[in-house]
Amino acid sequence: MRKLFLFLLLPLAAQAGPPPSPGQVLYLKNCARCHGKNGRLGLSGAHDLTKSNLNTMGRTYMVTKGLGKMPSFEKQLTPEQIQAVVAYSLTLR
Repeated sequence: MRKLFLFLLLPLAAQAGPPPSPGQVLYLKNCARCHGKNGRLGLSGAHDLTKSNLNTMGRTYMVTKGLGKMPSFEKQLTPEQIQAVVAYSLTLR
C-alpha cells in the first residue's frame, strides 16, 4: 500500500520543479504587475523586458531610481534584493 501511495505522488513531484529564485519571487511581487510574469505585459507603459537592451548597470539604476512612469524601489528593496531582481530580469527572453 505504501509503495502504491509513493508511486501516485511521483507525477506531482516531477511537476513541481525547482523552487523559484529569490529574484523571481521579488520580481513577481514587485514587477509583474506592469511587466508581466514573462516580462512582456507592457501595462502602464512598462517596457518589454525581453527586448530591453539595458545591461545590469542600466537595469540596476532603473529599479533603484525609477524613470518616467517606472517607480523607484530604493526604499522598498535592499541593494541585494535589487540585484536579485535585476539578475532575474536578465533571464527573461
